[in-house]
Amino acid sequence: MRSRRDLLIREYVGQRLVRTGGEHAGHPVLLLLGPRGSGKTALSGRLETWGRRAPLAALDLAALDDGAHHPVDVLARIAFQLNARRRDFPPLALPSFAVLLMALSAEADPESRDAALGQMREALRTGRAEDHSLAVLRELVSTVGVPMGLPGWSAAVVPLIQGWQRARVWWGVHRRLGRVPRGGARPQVPADVLVELNQHFRHGTAAQRERAESVLLQAFLADLQGAYTRHGGDRARTLRCLVVLDNADSELGDAFLQALIEARGPERPDPLVVVACAGRTPEVLRQLEQGPRQLGSYLSCWQPPERDGKPELFVPRVVSRPGGGARLEVAQLRPLDRAEVQEQAGPYARRMPQAATAGLTHPVAWLGRTVHELTRGHPAATTAVLEALEDFAPEVPCGRRLRLAMAPEGPHSVAGVLLELLLQDLPPELEGAMPRAAAAVTLGQAANAAGLWRQSDAPPRLLRGLAHDDRHAVRITVDGHRHSALPDIVRRLLLDRLAVAPEEAGAAPPWDAAHEALAGAAEGGRAGAYHRLAGGDVAGAAAYLHDRFLEVCTGDGSAQAWCEELSWIQRAPRRWEADALERTAGAEFRHRIALAPSPPDRLMVTRLLVAGWITSHPASDPYASLWSDPLGDPAAELYPKIADALQTLSGRLSDETDHDVLWQRAAAYERKPW
Repeated sequence: MRSRRDLLIREYVGQRLVRTGGEHAGHPVLLLLGPRGSGKTALSGRLETWGRRAPLAALDLAALDDGAHHPVDVLARIAFQLNARRRDFPPLALPSFAVLLMALSAEADPESRDAALGQMREALRTGRAEDHSLAVLRELVSTVGVPMGLPGWSAAVVPLIQGWQRARVWWGVHRRLGRVPRGGARPQVPADVLVELNQHFRHGTAAQRERAESVLLQAFLADLQGAYTRHGGDRARTLRCLVVLDNADSELGDAFLQALIEARGPERPDPLVVVACAGRTPEVLRQLEQGPRQLGSYLSCWQPPERDGKPELFVPRVVSRPGGGARLEVAQLRPLDRAEVQEQAGPYARRMPQAATAGLTHPVAWLGRTVHELTRGHPAATTAVLEALEDFAPEVPCGRRLRLAMAPEGPHSVAGVLLELLLQDLPPELEGAMPRAAAAVTLGQAANAAGLWRQSDAPPRLLRGLAHDDRHAVRITVDGHRHSALPDIVRRLLLDRLAVAPEEAGAAPPWDAAHEALAGAAEGGRAGAYHRLAGGDVAGAAAYLHDRFLEVCTGDGSAQAWCEELSWIQRAPRRWEADALERTAGAEFRHRIALAPSPPDRLMVTRLLVAGWITSHPASDPYASLWSDPLGDPAAELYPKIADALQTLSGRLSDETDHDVLWQRAAAYERKPW
């Protein structure tokens, strides 16, 4: 299903495809960045399907990145796909490009100049033959392409030269090559230049090969521009050419993008609209960026609407070389928002039997909100979770379906598949360390907790590097400061894996050991209470909050600050337990309270803490964006307990402002969060 995010990108590309009044404004390559599962390949496929009304070329560059292909192979495939005949669009002809491509493909003798000239002249002579010789030309270019190991695209050269153009090809190539700087004073005839390019391409240095590829690319762009400006092209061609490149961060894709943006420029507009998708930052972008780039900086392309009721704006950031020349438009794919997830969840909720959605007054809104809380809009995770819901017996409630789908193990679990996808590009040294790192709120806390690691210092060092990687980290705000953290869906899956990790002989369970180490590193305070609660020490966390509440009662603290501390501590993750799958939210609440007996004066704080630890929270909660468990209390059964506890505690406060803070916070729990 298409998201509003993808539709905005498609609209942006569509505006660049349309030509008005025969104008020739060129547009930079649009580079879309996104980690695994962010929907890059799906978006590429949708753009390909949608863009078929225009001249279109679509390539998966990872499929060609086998060491035997070069930027010329990519360019040739683009040329042949763009040249495909369309019923409502005049065919493109690329005569100079075709001849140069044939010249670079020919097996010219590198040892004998005379033999090379003869072979090249024969190839060109055949290429300029009459129509009855086309079969001979096809056979020739098929043959000369074989020694180089080219896939059979050489045989497709001939269709790029229309019949009326064949007599003019030679002179067009002569003029174009005459403008190519060769560093010498002696003029060269076209055959000499073609032989030289052939030698540079097939037997020269890397720099010489790049020069030959650049000449071919410039010929392609010049031919393409000519197709839009000559013989009525201004009137007949109302759409530009769309090129969609997936996996442009491969070695081959990087080399091709580098060659393409170097050959293009504002002073040489061409009718190409290029969209390239990449999972990691291509080297070509690193070369254009000035100074270090902050994590997630390209997410700024998603801007709030100018007026209420209007859609958000998609404004890619232009990155260019100082002084002009090479440039890119860069954007990062954002996660799906709650409305987009709800739209995707709608068909699944409506297909569910009534028994599965019993007790839910608004099943679509509930499912959309809950799945968004679980995945935080990660496209691949959202799709996997929604699809898993249909693999159950009709009587299984929807909440239980979600619990089993997100469980770290079991026949219905999608956790293993998602983790394999999301962690595929991690350094191998980090694989075993990631569940322990997930116990910390931020990657910096994980790296700095010495007790979390064993003998090797590799995990802390690698985690600090991971904190600056857009593929594996996000930015969160804590106390007004920005920190790097694992994406919520990744942290959730890793924490569940930590919960079921096997215990070592004589050692504490991995879950307890990780939170003990982090609590020790925190040296008390809010963070210490957070990790004590995560380790199951409800009484210890409640004691900290009760002491802080007493400070509010005596005027040494504010209710607003106390509520923020409460919100933070309630975000402590709960250990996954198979037995808890059978308990309702109310039963889980009673179970946790029974394990943490409290003095009467601390009971209300304990009840508030436990209820908020189990349930998820309204969007107005101070730390709503941090980790929470929407499956702990899927029907918001514990909201009345939270509101009652806040109102009761407010009665102990003498300051009117503090009293109002707790009442307003209680009011946020009077309605369901979906």
